[in-house]
Amino acid sequence: MWASILCKRKPLLLTSCSHPGVDVYACRCFSCSYYSVYPKRRLSGSCTGVAVFTLYYYYPRWKDSRIRAQLPPDLETWRCPGRSHEAEERVWNVFSPILSRHGLTSWPWGRSDSSLKTPDGEYPRANGYNELFDDRRSVKLVNLKIWLYWNPLNRAIRTREGQDVVCRVIVVKGEGVNALNSLRRISTGLNSLVSRNHALPMLREFRFQDIVCGIFPMSGTSFSEIFGPNSHDRCQSSVGDILDLFALAFIHEKRVAHRDAFFHNYLVQWDPESLKHQHARLTRPRLYLIDFETALCFPEDSSYEDCTCTGLPFGDIDDYALPTPPGVAEGKPYNAFYLDFWQLCYHLAFLQTGIQELDELLLGLVNMGTAAAALDLLSERLGLIPPAQLHVQPKYREVVDGHAFYPTRP
Repeated sequence: MWASILCKRKPLLLTSCSHPGVDVYACRCFSCSYYSVYPKRRLSGSCTGVAVFTLYYYYPRWKDSRIRAQLPPDLETWRCPGRSHEAEERVWNVFSPILSRHGLTSWPWGRSDSSLKTPDGEYPRANGYNELFDDRRSVKLVNLKIWLYWNPLNRAIRTREGQDVVCRVIVVKGEGVNALNSLRRISTGLNSLVSRNHALPMLREFRFQDIVCGIFPMSGTSFSEIFGPNSHDRCQSSVGDILDLFALAFIHEKRVAHRDAFFHNYLVQWDPESLKHQHARLTRPRLYLIDFETALCFPEDSSYEDCTCTGLPFGDIDDYALPTPPGVAEGKPYNAFYLDFWQLCYHLAFLQTGIQELDELLLGLVNMGTAAAALDLLSERLGLIPPAQLHVQPKYREVVDGHAFYPTRP
């Protein structure tokens, strides 16, 4: 008979004595070949304890390895695990036991693809990041129980305390470390409390093997719902509502470049809809910048000019459908903060306010060079315009510099 137990030095190799009538084990230490003899009855309890300890120690790790083997191997596969809703659900069903360990429960599938519904059919709890005006009763309130997602890396979940939040897969096998470092710098600690910071706070993060997830508050609707030519049928927000919402200066101060700062990566705390109610709002909704997947985190003591990079934010030139400033697609070095600023100005240039001076400013805003300078100038000009003049329906140019508002792949 062979067995192994734990000793103060190293594991022991045990074998029963070969002499007839002797009921003992002969034990040899691996490290020094020291032999000792123990009665079999004494060692039987030790072997049972070792077996229990081994099962307790190794079984959870074996179980976790089985779960990990069924999860996507990288961020790209998680983002597109298959061509069906079932494939996306399968991934999060496998991940469900890991969420449960942290007191989290995934929202179930909703009425259609890319939609989830509240677990109990009730409205989400108020959290300060997603609000509803009492006078917006015309909106189908059932929509508040539905959460739409465009990226399977995100998942609506409910905490043990009943708060609804969003779980975001940030790192898989080392991919996404830049995004994680950017979020830790911008969305946690003291920086998350600064009023000029428009990034959603990261409430906590947790790790499962090589996967790191972040937990964020569930916020309002996408800014694309109130901004753009296709938003007229869904929303009645004025020019003033729109121009009050952009902010990138703070993350640039902290040497974080987003690199995907188009309007679809902003969430609005609530829909202003000041045109619908025929008066300007006394309060403005807060705008939140989300999706730091392509972000770069530079040393905080680096100069603005030194924060350069090369290449497209993601994919290659054949797959990347979004517009870029000159030089980016060609692989030339460029300033990462300027790319953010250019992306911000790209859509603002399409906006027509009916005020000639302001329209000219929006068209030439990209020439300001930095987000801080442009936003300071824009705020200064807006301060000189009576609010009533901004309380008009926005219009949009069809083409600016050969680009359409909604770019398509060539």
